[in-house]
Amino acid sequence: MKVPSCETCAVALPNGIPCPNFWCGREDRGFDVVWAIGAHDGPLRRAIAGLKYRHEPWQARVLGTLLAGWLLDHAPAFDDVELIVGVPGSAQRDHTRRILKAAEARIGDLWPLDADNEVLGKRAETRTMVSTHSSAVRRLWAAGDLRNSLRIVDVAAVEARRVLAVDDVFTDGSTMREVALALRAAGAASVSGLVLARQPMRPGKQNRW
Repeated sequence: MKVPSCETCAVALPNGIPCPNFWCGREDRGFDVVWAIGAHDGPLRRAIAGLKYRHEPWQARVLGTLLAGWLLDHAPAFDDVELIVGVPGSAQRDHTRRILKAAEARIGDLWPLDADNEVLGKRAETRTMVSTHSSAVRRLWAAGDLRNSLRIVDVAAVEARRVLAVDDVFTDGSTMREVALALRAAGAASVSGLVLARQPMRPGKQNRW
């Protein structure tokens, strides 16, 4: 794998500029590193939106195949992962669970995979947070609404384990941070993230992707 300029959010930065992500330089970010399979644009963005918002269930198979293939192609980087969990979505449209279920058939038993949210879940529904909101608003939402909802269903499955959390889109890292903090509070030895897509950096928009 190519070594990124920012080793925390695994993104290459032009001309050696500092990473603009709010959480990367903070010790309280929760996650060690977050990898992204691609940028949140083009066909990948359309596939994610199709599954989440346009009721296109076949996109779960497309995205699950992509996820499994990427993990297998980069397997040496994840040989110490002891549990893969999905960031839980809504009860009605838990798209991340569908993607993990589709990936599970291709991954086999290489990694223990919580495709049914039996380890990490939610106590209650949370509001949808879209990328049009400011980073500050997203951080406030994550630290309140999302933090109060997340729950570790099976603590024994997390304790002393190196966990990889999977989500669809990385915007500013606030969702991944709350998931990582919840897993660490339950005893996880380490938490890293893997997302299908990262919001592209926007020139002139500090702390935005």
